[in-house]
This record gives sequence, C-alpha cells and structure tokens, in this order.
Amino acid sequence: MFTAPTRTRIGAGLTGLAVAAMLALSGCASSAPANSGKPIQLAGASAEVNTYINELYQKALDSGKTSIVLYGPAVSTDAALYEAFSKRFPGITFVPQDSPDSQTFTKLQVEAESGSRAADLFAGGSSSIVQFVRENPNICKVPDIRTASDGLITYSDKTALLYYKLTSFVFVYNTNLVSEDEAPKSWNDLLDPKWKGKLEMGDPTVPSGARHILTQLLVPESADKWGEAYVEKLATQDVNIAESEPTIPADIASGRFPVGIFVYSGFYAAQKAKGAPIKAVFPLEGGGTYFGNSGICTITDSPNADAATLFLNWLFSKEGQAALIADPNSYSHLIKYTGDLPLPREFDPLPDGADPDAIKKYGPVIDRIFR
Repeated sequence: MFTAPTRTRIGAGLTGLAVAAMLALSGCASSAPANSGKPIQLAGASAEVNTYINELYQKALDSGKTSIVLYGPAVSTDAALYEAFSKRFPGITFVPQDSPDSQTFTKLQVEAESGSRAADLFAGGSSSIVQFVRENPNICKVPDIRTASDGLITYSDKTALLYYKLTSFVFVYNTNLVSEDEAPKSWNDLLDPKWKGKLEMGDPTVPSGARHILTQLLVPESADKWGEAYVEKLATQDVNIAESEPTIPADIASGRFPVGIFVYSGFYAAQKAKGAPIKAVFPLEGGGTYFGNSGICTITDSPNADAATLFLNWLFSKEGQAALIADPNSYSHLIKYTGDLPLPREFDPLPDGADPDAIKKYGPVIDRIFR
C-alpha cells in the first residue's frame, strides 16, 4: 500500500554501471502468491537469506510497526516500486514525505537531537546528501543487507549511504507553445535570445538539482566546453526560479513558461501521466546529459526498523531491482536496463555529480552568478 505523500514547499558511478556490475544479475522473481501464507522465497537467494527475509517480515507484522516513512526530495515518485513491495509483503505500507533537501536535512537533525525519530529511510540525489551524511554521522546506520552479491553494494564516501540507482534530468517543453523543432536540444540552445525570460529552473542557490547540474558544468572536465563563461551567459537569460523543483512540469504544462530545465525525469513523468501537454528532451547534442546517482540510508533508531530493513533487502535483490527498472526513469546499478531509453554510456553524460567537494567549491561561484 502506498500512502499519499506529504509535500512541503519549498562509489558507483556511470563507469561502474556500464560494465559488469550492470550485467551481474538477471532472472525472475518467485511466483508464489503473496497471500498464500507460505514463506516468501526470493529468486536467487539462499535458504539462509530467505529465512532472514521471512524473520524480518514476521517481526515487523508482530510488532505492528509496518508503516515505512521515507524522507527525500522526490521519494513519492517511486510509488510503483512501493506498490510492488507491498504486494509481495502484504501489510507493509509506505508514507513518503517529499520536501526539498534543505528542509529534509533540518528535520533529520531536529529528530536526531530530540531522540524522537520519525523517518525510517532517507533517499535522494547523492550529490547533496553525501555531504550531509558525512557531516552528521548520527543520522544513518549501515543496514544488514544479505540479498545482494558481494561487491554490488557501494557505500558512498565511507558513509552509511547506499547507491542504488541512476536517474536522468531533462529539458521539458509545452507542446502547445513550442514545436519539436523549436525545442532546445543542447545547452547552447538555451542561450538563444528567444528564450530570454522564458526558461524556468529550480533554485540554484540552495541544495537542488539545478545546483548540482551547474556544478558539473563548472568542473575542470567541463570547463573547455561550458565552464563559468557558459553559466554566466545562462544567467543573463533571466531564468525564472520555480517555487520548487517538483512544480516545474506543472508550470510548463499550464503555459506559465514554455520551457523548464534541470527537470528530474520522475517529476516530468508524473505530470505527463496526467495527460499534460509536455515533452522531455535529453540535451544530447554536444553531450552533457546529467544523471543523478541516487542514494538511500537507514535512519538510526528508526521506529519501523524491521520493515525498513526488509524493504532494503528486497530492493537490492534481483526481484527488487527488476521492479526498480520497470520505471523508465530509473537505471539500476545491479541489473541490466531493458527499457526503451538509451543506456547512460550512450549519452556522453556530464561528469558524475556525487562529489561533495566539487559542490562546496563551486557553490560560491553559482551563488555569485545567480544572486
């Protein structure tokens, strides 16, 4: 069961995904009926691991602590994943609470200091949360995951943060206002005078997708092609700042602005599913597509710890990763992507955006340009 999210206003990198780690697992999940009362058997798991899975499940049910609370900027976009898990493990529900990174960080710190934890899991783009978890070691703990093969789980920067998927970011345009030929298809297209005052993005002066992407346009690997000169030119386009990043696709759909940039594909897909007149474009021409390396961690002393640990064990199993990549906006670190989108290595992507030191270094540059 998936409970409607509360929305507040506002390692493993691409190389590892492109090689053997992506191909290491395959196969189908057990077809045992979810409500049969029989022990659940995860495909490919040993008898010992399956015993552990069933013990976690039973402990969660017996305790009545079965509502997994997730914090993060876009955790509600994984609704289909939660539904698949709840179907497999009836009685376990989810309460995703979406809020911007900065607000999520504050909530987690307050809960840790008070000793009254509400969240069980914390998930989001690792570009922002790696630094937070590293500086706040009392927030997360290393979970007991026994389902994934050795070497296929990567803990970010020696923290308890687990990398588990890649997600893409796109340009979004209103199909009633912009033709397919007119739509910007590269970073340089955004500098066309016709888009002055007509672009929208998230706030780059706070932890956000916009800040992380701009950082990757500034790092030395990108300096010759984009760099500070490009970012300064983009700022002169009078880019409009959205109330929050999740609202950008709705703003574009309503015609408030014709084009949105730095849009998480999950936000786009959610709006598109409602029949919105919008379309996504990967900035493929000249390279530069951005992929976010998503991470998840278990909250120390969380109230529904057994259910949360059960979910992570399922998520890192072949069955869970197959459910993950059923979402066309997600790329698994553990099994081969089989959807319609190209693989990340085919995009000529920007450098990996998970380096907190780069974000710290170039943040002042972004602040100066956009403030």
